[in-house]
Amino acid sequence: MDDTNGMLDAVIEHRESMEPIATDVVADVKHLPGVRAIVFDVYGTLVVSGSGDVGSADEKDTGQMMGEAFAAVGWFPPVLEVPEYGKRLRVAIEQSNESRRGADCPKPEVDIVDAWRLMLSDVGLVDFANDTRRVVQLACEYEARANPTWPMPGAVDLLQRLTQSKRPLGIVSNAQVFTVPLVEDLCGESLVESGFDLDLCVFSNRYRQAKPGPRLFDVLRDGLRRRGISPHEAVYVGNDMLNDVWAASQAGLQTAWFAGDRRSCRDRQDDPRCRSLRPDVVLTDLMQLLNCLAIE
Repeated sequence: MDDTNGMLDAVIEHRESMEPIATDVVADVKHLPGVRAIVFDVYGTLVVSGSGDVGSADEKDTGQMMGEAFAAVGWFPPVLEVPEYGKRLRVAIEQSNESRRGADCPKPEVDIVDAWRLMLSDVGLVDFANDTRRVVQLACEYEARANPTWPMPGAVDLLQRLTQSKRPLGIVSNAQVFTVPLVEDLCGESLVESGFDLDLCVFSNRYRQAKPGPRLFDVLRDGLRRRGISPHEAVYVGNDMLNDVWAASQAGLQTAWFAGDRRSCRDRQDDPRCRSLRPDVVLTDLMQLLNCLAIE
């Protein structure tokens, strides 16, 4: 990890142990044929996610988390103004997304640092907004409180076993600047050193488009093709039936729905795209994936 990650330490330093909450979903573990690459979601899959989302402004925050985040970077706004900052941040996120939504961008993704910078300028904190390092630190301090994370049980062992199998690993994630450090902390080393192929690692904030829009999986398919791997020779593991299973299946990948934590297990039965959708396998424990891949 390079030195810039010093700005991102808050998302790791403020973590507290969280155990997944069991679901009533029944596992469906069977062999997945011909898998040559394994690709993961991050939030709710490789890490327990307190909110199940990333880079959002928590609507339930009455100002405490926002105030604590500002204090952590050495600035103490008037108490009565703090809740308004959260509202302004949500507006900045919504306006950014709506301005880019269209046929070629059905699911826009905000750059959360830009959203914070816009909010800070909007409330008159222009010097603060122009200090990129401080804005990143502020965004990370808030994220650590609004969306606490913890390694998903089995994630470390699973990644180590998959790396030993010599199959390339990838990530397709709705993500922000603090997502990669989370994964690297989980693995204890850089993505490359952990067996991830950077050409198979696709993060929404870099493309300004999110799942379930097709853009991220189009990029993944290009990366797979350059390695001589067809989409059906890859399996995608994620916790969301729409963003993960539906989106990956549309791209031609095999799919594994991870339903191991009630916080982030999303069956999306209210969405017509998911009502008759069936993943290739259903996991309630990440280590079950080894059985699907015949890895002993």
